[in-house]
Amino acid sequence: MKLSIITPYYNALNFTTELANKLIPQLTDEVEWIIIDDGCHEKELNKFSKKVLHLAQNRGCAGLPRNIGLDAAQGEYITFIDADDLVADNFVETILNKIKTSTFDYCLMNWERLDKLFHTNVKKGRPAWNCSVWGIVYKKTLINSHRFNDKRIAEDYDFNNEVLGGTQEIITDFLYFYRLNKHGITYR
Repeated sequence: MKLSIITPYYNALNFTTELANKLIPQLTDEVEWIIIDDGCHEKELNKFSKKVLHLAQNRGCAGLPRNIGLDAAQGEYITFIDADDLVADNFVETILNKIKTSTFDYCLMNWERLDKLFHTNVKKGRPAWNCSVWGIVYKKTLINSHRFNDKRIAEDYDFNNEVLGGTQEIITDFLYFYRLNKHGITYR
């Protein structure tokens, strides 16, 4: 297995259905998509993926479900997609091509907001203010035993400070599309 995609999920079925419509056609035998249902018992998710993990109770943050995804991941590389975001039609293909043609510990990709009012070009590296784990492909050995803390927001900041290092690569395509979701955990 080359790539594991981890998505923490909480009450975002409409958005996740839109994501699934983009992502599922891209999945191959080299890629797994792991969705971690954070205690909302959403059975509709079972139709989206080969691997859906339903947690008995809500953990109150994205980090702990991500940890469960990390423990279940079989891929040599890991990337994260939030349940309310989207990816490009060539998301998986572009990442797999980078994995097959480069040697890296982590790889950054360009991303933009869905409303196109803001974008980040990582050509010069990762902006210091951007702490998100989405938009990055991690070599699993880089993550090793590091896990997310239980902070409600910015848990990815601490995670990235612990794991990001080594050889960096860049994908200049805009592959990830962030949704400014006023009902998401950042705004609650």
